[in-house]
Amino acid sequence: MTVVAEQKIDWRAIVYNGKVDILDEYAGRDALLEKLTSTFLDAVEKLESKAARAAVAAEGLRSLHKHFPPHKVAKLEAMVRTQMRDDLYFWAQQVGRETIGLEDPFYVDMLIVLRIHYPFLVARESEVPEEPPYDWEERIRLGIAALRNPKILANQVSRRIRKRGKIAEHKIAYDPKSYHGELPTLARAHGAHIDTWYGHSFDGFNVWLSIDGVNTDNTVILYPELFGHRVDYDPRSMYLAEGTKIPKPTKVDLKPGQLLLFNPEMLHGTQVNISDETRVALTVRINPKVPRFNDDAPFNAEHWYASTDLAKRRYTHVSVFPANEYQGDPSIAQEAVPPGTLPRVTVENAESGDTVLCSAAELDQAGQVAVDLGKRKLLLVKDENCIRAFNRLCPHRGIDLADGHVDGQEAFCPGHGIAFSLSDGKSTCAALHLRKLEVIERDGQIVLPGKRGAAPVEEAALADG
Repeated sequence: MTVVAEQKIDWRAIVYNGKVDILDEYAGRDALLEKLTSTFLDAVEKLESKAARAAVAAEGLRSLHKHFPPHKVAKLEAMVRTQMRDDLYFWAQQVGRETIGLEDPFYVDMLIVLRIHYPFLVARESEVPEEPPYDWEERIRLGIAALRNPKILANQVSRRIRKRGKIAEHKIAYDPKSYHGELPTLARAHGAHIDTWYGHSFDGFNVWLSIDGVNTDNTVILYPELFGHRVDYDPRSMYLAEGTKIPKPTKVDLKPGQLLLFNPEMLHGTQVNISDETRVALTVRINPKVPRFNDDAPFNAEHWYASTDLAKRRYTHVSVFPANEYQGDPSIAQEAVPPGTLPRVTVENAESGDTVLCSAAELDQAGQVAVDLGKRKLLLVKDENCIRAFNRLCPHRGIDLADGHVDGQEAFCPGHGIAFSLSDGKSTCAALHLRKLEVIERDGQIVLPGKRGAAPVEEAALADG
């Protein structure tokens, strides 16, 4: 896929063909970015200090991790989102109408996602976050909207009953701990997913704004080759189902102020921030038509603004689309994901002595082989100089690298896109690397030496001839 900057939008190609657009110019750009920056700086000063504000103003929002304490980030996100909320709603309908060219009425999701991602090495050491104050303004707004539209309140009650029933029927099994593990909140990132798994609408836009600090070591990652394919997932962890092979991630390089448009039914995720910059970005969702949902998802985005109401800044006029009444299916044909080509073998671990992992011929032919050795999962790699073996579980969240893209140089985690060198197992983050194992080639077999016969060198040299 080639992502190009262009100003003429073919929204049907984005929604139905998986086209991706990056925009340098769009409706309301300069005014929005200026106000976002000033709002961030005001919030930094209020929550921390004037000195912190001055430092961030001088170095950019990408330097937030140097000057603003991690445990206050949730408060910062909430403060900026609350103060910018109406501006962002109005801007979203401007983009939909003036930039994308949608006809009224189209719909803007009430959920605005503003995310600050500190570098992983900083975020993983963060303290328990200070919780932002309860958003009474949003509750009051929704209450007024419910007086105008009683269906909102009725749906709030019925949705709780519906979702509890689906949990009891095991149609919903999502477990947040299986998704995030023990990572601190600030260190979390979205694994590869499709938004409708969680309950977002079909046939819409993700409007993804790069505010500052976005780079290929922390960006949004896309899998455009799988658009229009049925990607299976584990409904408990919400990660890809085991054995679902995905291609090399497309890591979208975005400059500050650029706008990314794509259909979130394309498999996508967040690259763990292994850069040394803070990533600041926001997303809003736009649907060209009435939203439709998968009612068996753990959540559903059922509250929307009509473009005609936002154009008049009527923020207490909210449309509700109950998922059980507005059910749908993908409009795009759902082909099966092509099977992976990485050979996999299962062997028993020898109780003592050496363990044969696979034949040398099999590794010669494929170049890489995934080996299941009891509870251990290994990746064997051969190049013209040597044979190497690595633990193939990503050290970030334990995702199996065999389901990601593996080539002669790198293995990419299918969870969050981290690339590991197949020469030494390292990523660009010092804390995330694959454990390297000693293997040897002997009598036409690739062997993992036992304790008494361990190979004396880390890399096993290829046999002559």
